[in-house]
Amino acid sequence: MEMRIPGTSAHGLHEILVRVWESGAHNFRGGWADALGAEWGSSEFARRHAEVAGLLAETIRQVQALPDAQQNRYSRYFPQWWTAVVQPDVSWSDPGRPARVLVTQETLDHLASAADLLKGALQGTSSAPSGANLEGLRESCHSWLDILAEMPEGELPLSLQEEITAQIRHLLWLIDNAALFGAARIARESSSVVGALAQASTVLTGQDAQTSGKWKRGFLAFVTASALFATGATQVQTAIDAGSGLVKEIAQVVESGTGPAK
Repeated sequence: MEMRIPGTSAHGLHEILVRVWESGAHNFRGGWADALGAEWGSSEFARRHAEVAGLLAETIRQVQALPDAQQNRYSRYFPQWWTAVVQPDVSWSDPGRPARVLVTQETLDHLASAADLLKGALQGTSSAPSGANLEGLRESCHSWLDILAEMPEGELPLSLQEEITAQIRHLLWLIDNAALFGAARIARESSSVVGALAQASTVLTGQDAQTSGKWKRGFLAFVTASALFATGATQVQTAIDAGSGLVKEIAQVVESGTGPAK
């Protein structure tokens, strides 16, 4: 059976809240633990719930970019969506508050409606990806972990190297949990990695020609995988192969930062 992956951050948030709501748990704590697949109070639970808060933040940001009429219609539900995620005024372990009362059907319906609207408006972007090449993106992440692990001493500041490694590991974690957090979180995190790699290219010393070549080829491969996942457009690969347009300019910037590929 093919894994179903939520398309936008709003879809991801909606499906998680529905999981809590339908869990049958006797309190919020149990409902959230069931929905997130992590033990209450564990580091993994904290990590996953923090990611849910990130889905909410992205949903709010995207709604605020809609035309005024649509923005006004959905922004009035921000407090309800936020309250559903954090429940600031009640004890999560209160047996008198079963998971079923976490959120109302009306609030869920408006969140689902906003999600569908955002998908239509943002289709083919990192906020509503159209691609399906998760394995290609995963392979590119593993290739970058190898490149970073094999970096000669002094080629890149260690702190920057460790930061990028952590970003890529987080992206792999999101890919592993795609059915929970959705495609948009993966696409936006991959865009963040692209930016980090481009920035790091400007401080790479280029003293080791082999490393410079791996860096450039790895960067272009990651840009390809990231863009294909976001846009679903096969012409991205053609553009990179042909060295045309903006892709060519990106390649030139990376090459100038890393030295000539060997």
